[in-house]
Amino acid sequence: MFEQLQISSYQEICIQHQQQYPVINLSLKSAKQPNFQLAYYGLSERFHEVKEWYDGYIIGTSEVYNPWSIINYTDDISKKDALYPKPYWSNTSSNSIIRELVEKADNIQREEIERLLAGETLEKPVHEDITYEDVYESSDNLWNFLFFTGYLKSCSQRYDGENTFIQIAIPNIEIQTIYRRSILSWFDQKIKLKDLTPLILAIEEGDCENIGNIISEQLMDTISFFDYGEDYYHGFLAGLLKAAGKYRISSNRENGIGRTDITMKTPFIRNGLAVIFELKVVKNFREMEEGCQEALKQVETRQYEAGLRSEGYSRILK
Repeated sequence: MFEQLQISSYQEICIQHQQQYPVINLSLKSAKQPNFQLAYYGLSERFHEVKEWYDGYIIGTSEVYNPWSIINYTDDISKKDALYPKPYWSNTSSNSIIRELVEKADNIQREEIERLLAGETLEKPVHEDITYEDVYESSDNLWNFLFFTGYLKSCSQRYDGENTFIQIAIPNIEIQTIYRRSILSWFDQKIKLKDLTPLILAIEEGDCENIGNIISEQLMDTISFFDYGEDYYHGFLAGLLKAAGKYRISSNRENGIGRTDITMKTPFIRNGLAVIFELKVVKNFREMEEGCQEALKQVETRQYEAGLRSEGYSRILK
């Protein structure tokens, strides 16, 4: 680890002390500060400021995000070039614990993951003696493991007799990105195993009620992390249609005098079918019909079908 660092040039010191002690022996499990920031300050008086956007830390002229960046930071000091370490957490194999969480989550855990990704907190009991072998014995163990490995942070804590409870949250944007990528990967793998033939048949037949039922069923079986915005539904529906594999799917493609959200077309044009999907998000169920009418009106006023007609498609559904 230290072969290329400046310390390796001090041969006398290295020979005297090498293999006499653990090179690094650091544990935060015994820290009693109420949050990570105060615990970190207790370890180093060189703590200068918290970087709001990232929840990283500035030491001297270098940014430290996680243990791997600390190693990079020491390397920078030895080179005396004050470079900024890059965040390495997202490239480590330990991210598999998040994939395990996503893949094995039941309905309750999915709701909890959604809350965390929406910026909320969860209250969980603390088990400081947890080991890796215990991780999957209970959901509380899994949350604790994510907390002690840095994938969650403590926002506050309370005591109930001998038990300690903490409010946990995702610590920064880098870790949030890891959660999102894990969910996208899980979703891609999941829909590949589904038989989406009923959905395609319903679309081909223009059976809107059945289309709605099938899509709703699929939505209930996924994790939302875009706060149910239009972009979330856009990506979700495009993913479903692409997984079916029968049609060519394009997103945000220019048509007429605008861009259609999603277009589904048969590979062959002669007597082929094209379907235009325009998505709208409304605040409550009572506004659903109005949102649908607004979407259909947009398809007409912006002449989305014009480009498809010019390509040769004769049957176009909206």
